[in-house]
Amino acid sequence: MTKDNIQNKTLSIRISTDGFCFCSYTPSLPDSLKYFFYKPEKGLTLTMNLQKGIELCAFISQDETYDVKVIVETEEFTTIPVEYDNRQDYKAFYRLCFPKNDARVEIVANRLNTQGLSVIFPVEKSLYERLQQLGNVSYYSTLSILLGLMSSKPMDEEKYMLAYFQGNLSFLVSMQDGKMRLANAFRCDDGHDSIYYLLSIWKEQGLSQEENTLYLCGDKGVELNMMTIGRFIKRCRRLNANELFPLTLLNKMEGIPFDLQTLILCE
Repeated sequence: MTKDNIQNKTLSIRISTDGFCFCSYTPSLPDSLKYFFYKPEKGLTLTMNLQKGIELCAFISQDETYDVKVIVETEEFTTIPVEYDNRQDYKAFYRLCFPKNDARVEIVANRLNTQGLSVIFPVEKSLYERLQQLGNVSYYSTLSILLGLMSSKPMDEEKYMLAYFQGNLSFLVSMQDGKMRLANAFRCDDGHDSIYYLLSIWKEQGLSQEENTLYLCGDKGVELNMMTIGRFIKRCRRLNANELFPLTLLNKMEGIPFDLQTLILCE
């Protein structure tokens, strides 16, 4: 937090096919938190659901513009060295990794100088255009937020892995000497499948079952996964928002995704 942004009221939105999270918060006013969750209607596009969510959210005024922070939940991301970070080249890099029609998406990026890389990821064009109407919008990927957290609160270990579970989405980030070695994201409806992929990547990264640590964060599924993972990896540690950040109304409230809490309190 800086003196410039601690007084600012921000509107934070997390976009996922599982639901839309809306959060209004002023850091200097701990009791100012307003939170609203909108469950998308089946058969409607993300953009149509976003519009319905905005209309139902009591603290969003159609006549007001905001400083908006948007988390886009997606597995379609890639990283590039910061020296190649040029907005004009984003679509070319995206097509190399995801060779399909990119006419319906806007490609945005988060520049992470401490990691020496930029994360590029897509936002549906119609969704992007609707969000831009709300005001000054900054876009974030979950990976960017997790890497920012690991950079601002470095762990003591030379090598470790971070696992983030939210709904059916799993994010795995392998770290060494404070830098990302590998990042992967996938969706699994079965918790056993996500644990299988996690253990496969753990082994591929050459991490020790006895000596290296697996840090876990996310929703209530973390506790269920820890019981099984603990049979294979000795050092598992749960990361809680209450431990990482000063106690505020934000981390007292149930249901706010970990990456959204991290974005609001750290950015």
